[in-house]
Amino acid sequence: MQRPQISSYRRRYINEISEGMNVDNTAVFLCVIGFLLGRAVIIDNLGPFGIAYFIYMCTHKKYKMPVFFSISAGIILSHSGPHALRYIITLFFINFISSFISKYDDNIFRVSIIGFFITSISGMTYSLVTDLYMYDILVSIIEGLAVSSLIYIYSYGIPLILKRSIRRSISSEETIALSIIIALSITGISNISLFDVSLKNVLSFLIIIVVAYQAGPALGSASGITIGMITTMNTVSSPVYIGIYGFSGLLAGLFRKVSKYATTIGFIMGWSVITIYTRGSSELVLTLREITISSLIFLMIPDEKLKYVEKFTKGILGSEESSINYISRIKEMMNTRLKDVYKAYEEVGVTFEKVREKDKVLDQRDIASVIDMVTHDVCSDCPMKRGCWNLKFTKTYNMFTNILNHLEEDGRIDNNYVKAKFERDCMRFDDVIKGCNHYFDLFMLNYKWNKKLCETRRLVSSQIKSIAYSIENVSNEINNSMDFDMDMENNIIVELDKENVKVDKVSYIKKNDNFEINIQKRNCYSGDLCEKKLINAVSRAVGQEVSAYKMGCRSMNNICNIRLVNFKKYTAKTDVSYLSKDGNIISGDNYTYMEISDGKYMIVLSDGMGKGEKASEESALTIEILEKMIEAKIDEKISIETINNMLMLKSSDEIFSTLDLSIIDLNNGNLESVKMGACPSFIKRKKGGVEVISSSSLPVGIVSEIKIDREKRSVREGDIIITVSDGIIDAGKDKNLGENWLYTVIEKMDKKTTKEIAKHILDKSLELVDGKAQDDMTVMVTKIWRNRK
Repeated sequence: MQRPQISSYRRRYINEISEGMNVDNTAVFLCVIGFLLGRAVIIDNLGPFGIAYFIYMCTHKKYKMPVFFSISAGIILSHSGPHALRYIITLFFINFISSFISKYDDNIFRVSIIGFFITSISGMTYSLVTDLYMYDILVSIIEGLAVSSLIYIYSYGIPLILKRSIRRSISSEETIALSIIIALSITGISNISLFDVSLKNVLSFLIIIVVAYQAGPALGSASGITIGMITTMNTVSSPVYIGIYGFSGLLAGLFRKVSKYATTIGFIMGWSVITIYTRGSSELVLTLREITISSLIFLMIPDEKLKYVEKFTKGILGSEESSINYISRIKEMMNTRLKDVYKAYEEVGVTFEKVREKDKVLDQRDIASVIDMVTHDVCSDCPMKRGCWNLKFTKTYNMFTNILNHLEEDGRIDNNYVKAKFERDCMRFDDVIKGCNHYFDLFMLNYKWNKKLCETRRLVSSQIKSIAYSIENVSNEINNSMDFDMDMENNIIVELDKENVKVDKVSYIKKNDNFEINIQKRNCYSGDLCEKKLINAVSRAVGQEVSAYKMGCRSMNNICNIRLVNFKKYTAKTDVSYLSKDGNIISGDNYTYMEISDGKYMIVLSDGMGKGEKASEESALTIEILEKMIEAKIDEKISIETINNMLMLKSSDEIFSTLDLSIIDLNNGNLESVKMGACPSFIKRKKGGVEVISSSSLPVGIVSEIKIDREKRSVREGDIIITVSDGIIDAGKDKNLGENWLYTVIEKMDKKTTKEIAKHILDKSLELVDGKAQDDMTVMVTKIWRNRK
């Protein structure tokens, strides 16, 4: 017997049902929402929420059938018989035309129009079967409009649920739509209770508290109003509850920055005050248990789980998130560009380094060239040429080669050497000697220039590589250690406003464990606003002490730029005493001391070769370059190599200068000392004793490849760092005291201030040279102080 054929329509219908019966975690979640929306009822047993939900889900065939059954179950359990039958028939009709609806999955407006007509016609048909009144027609049209609006809302919220695992950025519309869906779902819980505790109220309170804690008072009150309006829309006292929910969310959000406990207390206070004022104390007692349960659940939720809510709340409060994302994109773009520049410069540096340097004045090819030139000049018209170069070519060529090799070793040719080995075979050996010497001199000159060129190219290569590494360091710093904090900037602005300090711009930049605050405002004219108001207000805002970087007014065109950093544990103060050689106005010693970035303090002393203007120019160049490069956060090794290359390339003359660099970390008291041909420096401890820091490295500008010696020490409050030039150290040589004389003076002196100490050491040095300085004399004295909060 032949099996009956299944019609193409039935086959397609069965396939659609099987496609829509997928069950997974997402399907279960959607079914729960469908069940609750099916149960949600407003005035006169109207339930448009489940109908709108199913119409929209027809555009997602994968979950259509599970949602159909869940909505049907919700409708059956919540509506009375005739109303339930009406909505079930409507669902079946929608399912019947679901293929038609799914064609417009990319046009939600048309789907909304279809939903309007289906719901309106369904309501009018039901009214016609019972008793048709004009009121029923209006209600049917209103219900159709509600379904149409809800479909549009679902089109924003449901896709967020379907793709929740891959979404990273959420729009404001999606967040609002999702909150409405949640509020409608809570309405579907209806009167379900356990031990007289309303599940609907517990979930409503919990959601408001969570949103207020994560997003603040604005979104907390907004969520309270939304949930209050939707969950109580079918009650007479709905306006009152909307106010109670909204005020409670507002008060909870105001306390969110204190703690989770303060947030729950704020919510309870807001609910209690308004409820007692509007509904009486008896109403408060009925809901207090539910509020307590919600608060306890909230307190038990780990902060890591609550962070998940931020993705949704920042969809509404997205201006800050957008700014941070914009900054991140800028950082990423700048990092990529800087990396490209770094690679380009590094490649250029490597290319410059690949240069062939001659090992000898004359290689085999050069020897052949010299022989050819000498032969052309001397042997071309010699009557013995045929015998030497035709009959005895190998012997003659080897003799020339031996002469040139001897010339390479000794620099000049010994006549006796040539005469003994060459006179018998050559009648013009004197001319041969002159020719060989002449061409060798030319090749020697070329060899020297080749060496100079190779050395210069190595210096240029080293400098280009240093630039590349500096760019890479800047790139890494931008990419890794800089974060902007918008909340902290707002806190600073609020605290400054409380002190009546008006600012134009505030930026808070966090760098690892440190931070930097830049404030731009109009001049205060008195110049003391930083110390009187601004630092105290900013310290309160950030929750720790801050200090001004380079204290003092830095203003231009009536605009003041203030830079604040972490409160530093120590402060350094430096004084200098100096005297030029032979009373010259210009000193060959140059120095600088300054506070640099990241809470560090730099002391530099440089002594140029010789005296007067030339020495001053060399040391000034060293100081100027080092100061700018260190201020630009370029590593001191790269800075010193740059100075070395500059001095070597600056002139054909041999110029150099010593360099004595000390960097003190004012946060922890670490001292790092770098010396390049500099004199020993000394640390006089507050508790007694003197420590010497010395080095045997060469000054900068002498050799292309320098060796940098670093020495690290620790300094504490009251310690004194003494840096001197060689004019001070050498003052004791004529008295056969060496360097030890200064150690003894420092150990025995009882001066306290930096100015007194510097003057005392200079005076002692002058005593040793009978008041006549034999070299430029400079003394730098730095004392460490502990800051008091």
